[in-house]
Amino acid sequence: MTTQDRSTAATFAKGMAVLAAFDGSAPALTLADIARATGQDRAAARRGALTLVQLGFLTQSGRAFALTPKVLTLAAGYLRANHFGHRVQPVLNRHAAQLEAEIVLAAREGTEVLLLAQSTLASGPVSFGFTPGSRLPLLHTSLGRMLLALEPDPGPLAEAAELPRHTERSLGSRAEVLASVAEARAAGFAETDGEFESGIVGYAVPVSAPGAAGLVVGTSMPRGSDGEAALRALRLCAAELRQSGVGVG
Repeated sequence: MTTQDRSTAATFAKGMAVLAAFDGSAPALTLADIARATGQDRAAARRGALTLVQLGFLTQSGRAFALTPKVLTLAAGYLRANHFGHRVQPVLNRHAAQLEAEIVLAAREGTEVLLLAQSTLASGPVSFGFTPGSRLPLLHTSLGRMLLALEPDPGPLAEAAELPRHTERSLGSRAEVLASVAEARAAGFAETDGEFESGIVGYAVPVSAPGAAGLVVGTSMPRGSDGEAALRALRLCAAELRQSGVGVG
């Protein structure tokens, strides 16, 4: 056992893995589902699930387990500490209203894109129904490409991430993806055309200052929309977020 291993709690890690198994793909999971998702044996999955029931993070109905609203408290501290309520959300809302399209703030979580915040635009040309906490592909979205462009060496991440064919336009090789990432780094923005959803163009620009944790803002619009207007709105949004202290530390 390494020094690092001795400093971690395996049981706690297994419990967190059980919680992470509830990724929104299904409203409820059985013990078999949890064991399959976590790689744990059924007994370990059962102990983890029942502990989370006792703590109030899961509820049990027969053989099925589901999340409770208490899980939202796990994110609340992060959101409050980073002032999402008055530094992030109003900025996203204002620029989305001017653009008349949704704007999201995202970061990288492992080999996926994690949505941190989303504008509350009443209507827009594109809405996939995503919410904060949703995960998106790293390689075939403009958000993911821009996040990769912020990495000193995006190669290992591109190799580790999944490379599914979402549409006929999805780039089919990691070399092509990395070439697109290099273009995004040079241009200061990322654009994907129909790679994740047919007929939809994604745009993303960086929020992060050099050396800070990677944050980007992005939007999606039907093909043929005014891409220059989208990029202009995103750059203004990113600049205002930086000015308020988001993405500078």
